[in-house]
Amino acid sequence: MKKLGALLIASAHLMGGDVDTTGVRMPDIVLDAIKHCECLKERDGNCNPNVIRINDDNDAIRAKSAGFAVNGHIIRCNSPEECSAQAQALINGGIVNLDLGPYQINYKYHPNPILQDYFIDANEREHANKIMTNLVKSFGYSWETLGRYHHFSAIDRTRNERYYRKMYAFIYSNDPQAQGSAQ
Repeated sequence: MKKLGALLIASAHLMGGDVDTTGVRMPDIVLDAIKHCECLKERDGNCNPNVIRINDDNDAIRAKSAGFAVNGHIIRCNSPEECSAQAQALINGGIVNLDLGPYQINYKYHPNPILQDYFIDANEREHANKIMTNLVKSFGYSWETLGRYHHFSAIDRTRNERYYRKMYAFIYSNDPQAQGSAQ
C-alpha cells in the first residue's frame, strides 16, 4: 500500500495540485487490477470479457421474464457481437443500469453508442483509464478513489474499502502471472 501511495503522491506532486491532468495515463498495473477485480472469472480462472451485469434486482427479473439467459444478474455471451445485440435489446426495453465487458463499465453513467466497444478489451482499457483519470481529477490520488471506480458513492465506504483492498492484493501479489499487463 505504501508503494502505490508513494507513486500516487509523487504523481500528484509532479502534476501540481491545480494543473489539468488531461492525457494522464494510469499505471498499467492499476488498469490490470481494475480488470482483475471487475472481470467475471470462469471456472478455469480466465476472464470472460463477454459479460453483461444487470445491476437492479427488478430489472434482472424483468430481463429473465423476457427470455434473456440471466443467471442471478449475469448474462454470458459467446462474442462481442452477441453481447452488443443483447445489450441493445435490454436498453431498448428500458434496462440501462448495465455493467458491460471486462472492465464492467456502467452504460447508464458512461454511455457509448458503439456497444461492441464495451466488449473489446483494448477499447475498454482506454475507457477505464479515462474514468480513473476523471476520478483522480475530482477526488485526488488515493485508494478511496480507486474504490470509486467500482462504486462511486463515498457513503458506502465498506464496499469501496473491500474493492481497493482486493486491488491492493492484486497489485502487491507475489504471483508474476497475476500482474502481467493485459495490453
